[in-house]
Amino acid sequence: MKHFWRLIMVVAMVWGAGCGKKSAQVVKPNLINPDDVAVWVDQSGITAGQVQREVNRLFAQVPANIPADQIPGIQARLVGEAVEGLIVRQLVRNEMERSKSIITREEIEKGKKDLEAALGPGGSLSVLLAETKLPMEEVEKNLQLDIFKNKMIKEQLDEALAGITEQVVREYYDTHPQEFTQPAGRLASHILLRVPQDATESVKADLRAKAEAIRQELLGGADFAQMAREKSECLSAERGGELGVIPRGREALSFEEAVYGQPFNEIGEVIETPVGFHIVKVTGEQEEKLIPFEEVKGRLTEVLKLQAHQQVTANFIRGLREKATIKLVGPLAEQAPAAPETPAEETAPALPPEAPVSVPAQ
Repeated sequence: MKHFWRLIMVVAMVWGAGCGKKSAQVVKPNLINPDDVAVWVDQSGITAGQVQREVNRLFAQVPANIPADQIPGIQARLVGEAVEGLIVRQLVRNEMERSKSIITREEIEKGKKDLEAALGPGGSLSVLLAETKLPMEEVEKNLQLDIFKNKMIKEQLDEALAGITEQVVREYYDTHPQEFTQPAGRLASHILLRVPQDATESVKADLRAKAEAIRQELLGGADFAQMAREKSECLSAERGGELGVIPRGREALSFEEAVYGQPFNEIGEVIETPVGFHIVKVTGEQEEKLIPFEEVKGRLTEVLKLQAHQQVTANFIRGLREKATIKLVGPLAEQAPAAPETPAEETAPALPPEAPVSVPAQ
C-alpha cells in the first residue's frame, strides 16, 4: 500500500489509459464511419473513431482468459465506459476554453515529471506510453485537463482533506471492523500456468507437462519464490508466488483442497482449476484477528483522502454536466448503456490488504 497514492496519481494523470497486456482484439461498437460524430457535448463533437480507440484501450485491460459467454456483456459495458470518459474529458475541455485558462508549457513539463516520478523507482514514462499505445501529444492534452481540473477543485479539495482528522479515521475504523479483520485461513504460495479459454486438449497437455517439469525442479531443491518469479503467470509472481491468507470457501474446490490438504512447506501435486495449472506450497496458518488501529491508520487515511478527492471531483463534473447539453447520436445512441450522470456517494472503499487474499482466480 505504500505506493497506493502515487499509483492513483498516475491513473488520474493519464485519465484512464489502459495498461494491461493483451492480444490486439478489437471491440467494435458498430459505428458507421470513424469521422462521424457519435456524441455532442454542447457544440463539441466526439467522433466514432475516438470512441473506438478508447474502447480498444479499455479492452486491453480485460484478462485474456475471460469466458467467451461473458465477452459480449463486457464489450457493451466498455462502450459505455469509453463514451462516459470521453464526455467527462470534453466537459472539462469546454470549461477550460470558456474560462480562457492557459496551462503553460512549464506546468505540462512539471506534470510529466510528476507522472514519471509517480511510476516509482525504475519507472519510465516512455515504457508506459508504449504499453498503453498512448501518443505523447494525447498525454499532454490529458495533463492540461488534469491540471485545470485540479486548479478548479483546489479550494474544495483542501477543505475536504482538512476534514480527515485522526478522529474521523478512528471513527471509520471503529464502525467498520469487518474491513480490518484478517480472516482465518492458511498461508499459501503458488506457481500458475494459465490455460487459454479456447485451449485444445493438446495445448492443455503441453501446459500440464510444463507444470510437472517445474514441480520436479522444485522437488530437486529449486527455490520456490525464485521459480514463481520466473515461471508463474499470476500477479503474485512478483511476490515470489505469495497469495496471503486463503480462507475456506473462496477458491475453486481443487485449489482449496490442495491448500487445506497439504502438509506445510511441501511441494504439492499439480492441480487444475478453471484458470490453469497450479503448483501449491502451504507455508503456515493464521487465526482470525482484528488488525490494530495503529497498523492501518496510515493506509486508511490515504483511502479516505482518495474518497474525498473522488467526491470533490464528482461534484465538479456534476456541475459541468448540469450546464451542458449532451446528446448521443447514430447507432451509439441505441447501443451504449447509459452511464450514471453523477456517481453515487459511497462509503470509503475497503482497505486493501498488503497482499491479496485471493489471487488464483485472476
